[in-house]
Amino acid sequence: MTGLTASYVTLHGGGFTDPARTSFADRAAAAAKAGFTGIGVQLADLAATGGAAVIGDPAVAVTEAEFLGGWVFAEDPGVPSPSEELLIEVARVAGPLRVTSGEFAAGPADPGRAADALAALANRLAPHGITLAVEAFAWGAIPDYPTALEIVRRSGAANAGLMIDVWHWFATGAQVALLRDVDPHEIAGVQLNDGPRTRPDDPEILHRARTTRWLPGAGELPVRELVGALHTAGYSGPYSVEVNYPGFRELPVEEAARAAYDTSIAILNDR
Repeated sequence: MTGLTASYVTLHGGGFTDPARTSFADRAAAAAKAGFTGIGVQLADLAATGGAAVIGDPAVAVTEAEFLGGWVFAEDPGVPSPSEELLIEVARVAGPLRVTSGEFAAGPADPGRAADALAALANRLAPHGITLAVEAFAWGAIPDYPTALEIVRRSGAANAGLMIDVWHWFATGAQVALLRDVDPHEIAGVQLNDGPRTRPDDPEILHRARTTRWLPGAGELPVRELVGALHTAGYSGPYSVEVNYPGFRELPVEEAARAAYDTSIAILNDR
């Protein structure tokens, strides 16, 4: 394992679409105190609060950023978006970054066109030390992990791979056995969380995604089995924690960071 990151929504203290309740400096300090080796930032949050300059000299390294979308349906994939330009500024300040990427808009996406767009994006970002981690959402244009994997493979980009978010992995219908078809080098990152079982066709899936992202080990999902399969397959890349639900949001940031770290480390060490 190459470190454990506290994703942006884990410590920002609000709902998925809410402004951060806690400053970046306080989030970073709480993450460092809890034992995290990295913290995540959100591009929209940075754009609203001062840009890359907000990062300053954090108590823990910025290792993850989110969310870079829009490329799946971009009319001209060769034209950088404002989010991409901000991301490059962040990388100049923070160093190498793993960036969760995908498409929130409904699909279906054309895998070939999406792969070409991903290749163009990844090629522009590679010189800045940026790796794209493609995530699937049951309601979006990349609705499952086989589709995400096809797009990553067809792109041929060395700095693109899957972002395996535990909640989304199972909510999109994937099972642990699917990992047999995935080379560990095709995985850019893994986000740990838990929750109730959710079907891909659940009409409330978006609401559930934003309100039932529980601490690892606190729900019904086979988190330990998935992590065990990743270890067996030889995955040794980065893990992050993406937890967010109503009660958790109200915790003091240091308490939230400690709970997220302790439950995640317990999962990772349970081999």
